[in-house]
Parts: sequence; C-alpha cells; structure tokens
Amino acid sequence: MDKEIVAPGDVIGVAEEYLPGENVEVDTDGKLRAQVMGIVVRNERDHVVSVKPLRSSNSLLRVNDVVYGRVIAIPNDRVVIVKIIGVENNGGKMALKDDVTGIIPPSQLLNGKSSNASEILGIGDIIRARVISRDPPYTLTLRDAQLGVVYARCPRCGHALKLKGNDLLQCPNCGAVVRRKVSLIEYWI
Repeated sequence: MDKEIVAPGDVIGVAEEYLPGENVEVDTDGKLRAQVMGIVVRNERDHVVSVKPLRSSNSLLRVNDVVYGRVIAIPNDRVVIVKIIGVENNGGKMALKDDVTGIIPPSQLLNGKSSNASEILGIGDIIRARVISRDPPYTLTLRDAQLGVVYARCPRCGHALKLKGNDLLQCPNCGAVVRRKVSLIEYWI
C-alpha cells in the first residue's frame, strides 16, 4: 500500500468513519483534517486516524511554549503559515537563529468561531502564539486572549497600525481601520 502524505488542513476522513488521533482535528463540518505535514496512519481495528509527522523533533520548541512569528502565507484563507522568530524564555524574549515554521489550522484561530484567516490576520503581521505540537512544522494556537497580533502594518500605506479597540487597529497616516485578533496583554505600538 502506498503511503498517503498530507499537508496541514488536508481532509483525511470523516468523523462518522474514524476518531481523530494524534495530529488530527475535527472541523465544524465533521471532516478530519491533518494538523501537521506527514503520513496518514489508519487503525482499522479501533477506527482511529492519525498523522505521523515527516520530521522528528529536535526539541527546539516544546508544547506550551509561547512564540512570536511573522505571518508569511494564508493559503486558501484557512491555514496560516508562520515563520517563528522568537520564543518567550523566563519572562524575556529570545530570538531563534534557525528557520522554524509554524502552522495555525482553522480550529486554532478563534475560540469556537469559524472564520476566514484573512479576516483576523494579515500577511506580515507579528503574532504571539502558543505551541501545541511536538514536531516541526509546529502547530500553533491563537485560542487564548493573551495570544494574537502584537504588531501590524497598514495594508494601504505600510505605516505601523495603532490599537484602537479590542480587535480594531487604525493607521495614523491614512486613517484605515482593520480588524485583527489582537493579543490583549501585548501590542507593540
């Protein structure tokens, strides 16, 4: 049997047929989606489907680490791809020297609310997120009030956006107002 390789967000089954195993989530439509890039493993006896990550962990990051990253892509307006640039360490922030990728699946964007990723994040935004998987590419979550955008630029003119309200940012240069999932404990401007 050929190995089935999947990317984060790929449908690998339905909830009526399988239970979600490791690195698998159930979306609002009952579809089972991969959370990491890897090989699908189906246990027909227990009716569980899992995804075995393609790369093993090098212990660079651990589950529950709080990281900072730049949003680099939002393919299909569902999954968010993040370049992790730093990690909180004993109350301070430490820059990462290596290129580390994070993925935010749709279920980890907001608490119980399905939304298009581009409605709450933008390309280039700096975010504060929590690691929820052991292996790269790391699965990240924004499902906490302390997690979200900490810095963003205006999509019209490129100036740094200022916090206007809980989820609104405004450009001091052109006046544009944009909605973001903003970290409630930290915004850099």
